[in-house]
Amino acid sequence: MENIRSKDVLDWAKDFLAKAEDELSPDEMKEQRMFASLVTDPKNKIILTKLLDESSQIRDTKKLSRRMKTIFTEYGVPDFFGKTYEYLGYLFRDFGYLFDFIAVPIFKDVLRKETSKIIIKEERPALTSHLGNRWKDQIGQNVNLLGEVVLGDKEANYRYEHYMEALKEPDINYISIKISGIYAQLHPLSYDKSKKDLCERITNIFQTAIDHPYTEQDGKKRPKFVNLDMEEYKDTELTLDVFTTVMDMPQFKNYTAGIVVQAYLPDALFFYERLLKFAQARIEVGGAPIKVRLVKGANQQMETILSSLKGWPNPVLPTKVDVDANYMRILDLAFQPENMKAVHIGVASHNFFTIGYAYLLSKAYRVEDMVTFEMLEGMANHLPRVMRGLDKQVILYTPVVKKEHFLNAVSYLVRRLDENTGKDNFLTYSFNLKLHSDEWNFLQEQFLAAYAKKDEIKPTVYRTQDRNEKPVPQTDLAVFSNEPDTDLDLKQNREWALAALDKWKNTRSEEYIIPVQVGNKEVLTSHKKNIMTGAGMMKFLSVK
Repeated sequence: MENIRSKDVLDWAKDFLAKAEDELSPDEMKEQRMFASLVTDPKNKIILTKLLDESSQIRDTKKLSRRMKTIFTEYGVPDFFGKTYEYLGYLFRDFGYLFDFIAVPIFKDVLRKETSKIIIKEERPALTSHLGNRWKDQIGQNVNLLGEVVLGDKEANYRYEHYMEALKEPDINYISIKISGIYAQLHPLSYDKSKKDLCERITNIFQTAIDHPYTEQDGKKRPKFVNLDMEEYKDTELTLDVFTTVMDMPQFKNYTAGIVVQAYLPDALFFYERLLKFAQARIEVGGAPIKVRLVKGANQQMETILSSLKGWPNPVLPTKVDVDANYMRILDLAFQPENMKAVHIGVASHNFFTIGYAYLLSKAYRVEDMVTFEMLEGMANHLPRVMRGLDKQVILYTPVVKKEHFLNAVSYLVRRLDENTGKDNFLTYSFNLKLHSDEWNFLQEQFLAAYAKKDEIKPTVYRTQDRNEKPVPQTDLAVFSNEPDTDLDLKQNREWALAALDKWKNTRSEEYIIPVQVGNKEVLTSHKKNIMTGAGMMKFLSVK
């Protein structure tokens, strides 16, 4: 195994920072100041989040206008959009809010304009121009179609058709799909039905990608690329299952598609190894490789809150150092040439040290042609140009949205703002980052701690609840402890629940003794009750 020295990574990161500083344009320096303002002043982050959230929820312009006045009065007028907009904000707060029919549409237009480099307009010719410019710069675009929240089949069908239409566009060659975006009826106890329906939809999407090839810069036509995104932990098993099932179909033997693995999950290495084993079997019979887009994770707060509410262990690694160490641990395995032949890797990160480690490791193993470096569109647009200058394949995760659905994309904006400005996140310190500054020293020490820990990382599973096991009685009756909800997303619990349902479904008539728990004692009586099944009840009712 190749061993990349931490000193070499630090030297690479310093050189990369110098190149990045030279690459910044005046407009990008302005953007950096705006992001720095959002990061350094918590009040600005609160203001923007509230403005984005409420402008997406309140349809009545008069009510929205007064809510905006309240926000500006309580938290102050934001300054992150620049002096001109700050001055207009004061005017709005003092009397402009009275003219809501004028002020609110202007505000929404400003919001759309100022976020246009993070969320790209889907309307033509704006999208055509954006994709064309990126094509000229030889920077790939992983198009993420934002739209209506999927609450039912109507929205899911719309999103599914939207993906199919996008794949037919000649200038789109790479899209990302979330299974929850194309299927509304995800429920663990209907796992098999969900898998069947999703496999059918993903099959159609993959086939459309093949039937409408993209013309590359070398003039060759190749199938378009489809990537399955990972979402909440509960969807991981189903997403992996659907991906491998569809990719195992004969018609996709020579087709390459991708899937995300999230390094902030302690079982991420298990997921990668599962995909590796699957891909190696494809290669052995003459099939094409697959691709894993390795990310650090984007649902930490949701996972933390849900786990707390349900009484489950948080499925996410506890610290940023652990996540970075796990990321490098996976790279160590993934970049080995025999593995890279089966599973290509997308290194998705803005962290100079993570990028440097992957860059040096790929050169050491001589697998550069099977690695792409991937970032978020609009967050630091000069960095992809620096990577292209190093002759690396660069792909940007690019959210696009139609004007009528822009407010539905607000959740994406808020989540990106929140996750990328956390106290341990690299992007928090990257705006106007200077060598040997306090920020640089913090990030450097964070990397060194992760580097020292990476070889110690052992994959594990935090959520191991199994309802097949006999419950352990509470020993200390003076302490109250809730019983955690049953985690039906775990396979063993799903099978347990379905077996229980099947047992009741096939029960005609049976006597049951139902004990009563009083304190630490079970009280049994001679009273018995015959259980009438649903079928029996229907028969009884029909006779009556």
